[in-house]
Amino acid sequence: MSPFMQVCFLFGIKILLTFTMIPNSFAYEVGVDYHAYGANFTETAFLTQYHNSTVRNNVLIQLQGMADRGARFLTLDIWFGNEPGTKTNQYWLATFPISEQEHINLNRYAEDVASIQSHVDNHRLRLNIALFWLGAADYRTGNVTVGFGPDHLNVTEFTARVENTTDSILAAIANVRNPDGILVVERVYLDYEVMIGAKANQDWFLSTHYPRFLTTIAAAGFTPTIYFLVDAREAIILEASYIDPQYPALNGHRSMYWVYRSLNFLKNQQLPLPKRIDFSCYIDRNTSTYANLVNHVLNDADASLSVLGAPKFYGIAETYYFANNTQRREYGQAFALEAVSNSRLNHLRFWTTPDAGGKGIHIGYPFAIEDYLP
Repeated sequence: MSPFMQVCFLFGIKILLTFTMIPNSFAYEVGVDYHAYGANFTETAFLTQYHNSTVRNNVLIQLQGMADRGARFLTLDIWFGNEPGTKTNQYWLATFPISEQEHINLNRYAEDVASIQSHVDNHRLRLNIALFWLGAADYRTGNVTVGFGPDHLNVTEFTARVENTTDSILAAIANVRNPDGILVVERVYLDYEVMIGAKANQDWFLSTHYPRFLTTIAAAGFTPTIYFLVDAREAIILEASYIDPQYPALNGHRSMYWVYRSLNFLKNQQLPLPKRIDFSCYIDRNTSTYANLVNHVLNDADASLSVLGAPKFYGIAETYYFANNTQRREYGQAFALEAVSNSRLNHLRFWTTPDAGGKGIHIGYPFAIEDYLP
């Protein structure tokens, strides 16, 4: 081999090793907020009826289909809110605290996700779980004096139910592994679209429950976290003249209004900031391109959130899945382009039902996952 060829060979090896050593966490992953096997959310939400063999078989077929189309993970959203012993045909609403049947169903679903392998490239699915607190579990109703939710559960009872629920979820997913030995669940979200200052009692809920949640979830080998909400209207994103009344770091970066305030709350409570900042990002545009708006949102995050010590590392926790193929492709590729050009965007999952494509536009399986992939 000539000296020139030797240099080229060694340079090639160096490049190969460089890319091989990039942490896997920086690879862009696309998945689905998957909690119903059809577009009708109230009838086809599956967790509470997963013991029904027809429901489970439908879900298994869809799990395989999503893996084959490129989904790397799924996020199961669980809405707690039914009182124990309540009978309802609102299948989307789980019991607060989670029932024994729902616990069994969750374990079975996690095992089913772990069993799926893509027929295309042999990758295996991962699972995230996000907890939503509504109905009897709605901490936004009431207060510490009169109790929480429509039943006015006192602080002791409400807290016990939250802890019972999270402990039961942990027991259901603990040690559920893919055949390669990796835990199938990666992240568990205590709360969704955190907006400190906008949602009543959310400061109490997080200061009371997040510390224990962080400890117990991490001890089981999962990543405990929460996710936030970006104001992604075009006029807000592009409001360069914005001056925040409290926080100069937000000047010119209004899209991060609630994210900054929520992270600042965590910091003031001496609670750790998430290692990846996940947020819902439903971009509503007028004349700008989706690509420009996506880039602008992430630039806003870089400029403002880093002042608090937050990492410049992001995940899209919810976003649109438009019914129109052309619009959806343009929208999905805006995120994909950003991820390819900058490793700060690590993760995206699109919403499904209800309202995936906008208010009143409910979408069920199958999903064109490839529209969001590079």
